[in-house]
Amino acid sequence: MKVYSVVNCEARNSQRLINKFLEKDIPLKKIKSNGDRLRFCVEDKHLSKCIEIIKATGVDYAVESRGGAYLAKSLMLRYLSVAVTAVMVIAALIMARSVCFKIEIDCENVDVVSQVKNILAQDSIRPYMLKSKINTKALSKRISGEIEEVGFANCYFDGGKLTVQIKEVHVKEEEEEYSKIVADRDCIITRVLVYSGTALVKAGDVVKKGDTLIEGYIDTAPDTEENERLTVPADGLVYAETAYVKRITIGDKVIETRRTGESWKTTDIYLFGKLIGKSKLPEYEQYQTVEEEKVFGSVIPVKAVTKTYYKTESVEIELSDAQIEEQISLACIQLWNEIPEQSRLLNNYTYKKKVDNLHIIDIYYIIEETVSKGE
Repeated sequence: MKVYSVVNCEARNSQRLINKFLEKDIPLKKIKSNGDRLRFCVEDKHLSKCIEIIKATGVDYAVESRGGAYLAKSLMLRYLSVAVTAVMVIAALIMARSVCFKIEIDCENVDVVSQVKNILAQDSIRPYMLKSKINTKALSKRISGEIEEVGFANCYFDGGKLTVQIKEVHVKEEEEEYSKIVADRDCIITRVLVYSGTALVKAGDVVKKGDTLIEGYIDTAPDTEENERLTVPADGLVYAETAYVKRITIGDKVIETRRTGESWKTTDIYLFGKLIGKSKLPEYEQYQTVEEEKVFGSVIPVKAVTKTYYKTESVEIELSDAQIEEQISLACIQLWNEIPEQSRLLNNYTYKKKVDNLHIIDIYYIIEETVSKGE
């Protein structure tokens, strides 16, 4: 039994896309074109190759529904992975409840860590031993009492890990930290306005996102022995050159839908809003519909809906230079709308290149804008 999936993709060059499928012996069913979209059915066994061809053309696509074979495989893999994971979790929980796999000493003082390790060795406490053989309360008391630099020791189990947490008597004072203004993106600095603090960058510097631009201090006498560094709020504005880029890809040809001159008409009758009989559809694969509605009677309204189906066909036409420029102009407008209002345009340019039957256009807007934020 054949199982099909439904695929929906862009149809600006649908005939070329269909030809590629036929070249790879991929049969399609129920092909329909609606405006710029192409919709068709493909066997599950050809779906991955079909998607690979669509991706190679660079068009947008979506798999609207998947066949039964895919669903059955997905369910089997999903529940198999759940079962295996559950078994592994249960086994890990059992091991974690009874065995100490690792010993971690939470202390930066190398000498203290060495002394703690000696005490653990004296008590024969090591990884991969039963938790029931380790008295955490007695161990905490011994470490606190025997090591002078330790003000407090706390030993506890965290799953399968024995943690020895050390608080030293003498705590090293932390160095003073200043407030900062940092770059919120990669850029090239153009102007620096410092209201308070010291600028660490200047015009022309290339900075990365997160780099410090202004730091919250001032030196009273820089580069002298009498210098005194004062803490102040970091405040100011930093302007930089940034780039906004947009790439569009345009094909040489497009698919245009045209009427063939053949049409088919049907009239449906509705009584109290319900259809009488069955609505008939033409056997055209592609068509456009025009409806005309009339209501008869006042007490018992009867509505007649006449539909005219005009048969259409997809025709491949060459894209003119004017149409290409129109699409480029539209892309430029879209990119311009992404630029902040308070920014200043420095330059803009467009690069065009031709690859096979595609035009690849890169649009650049170089602007000056503020790139600083407080931290």
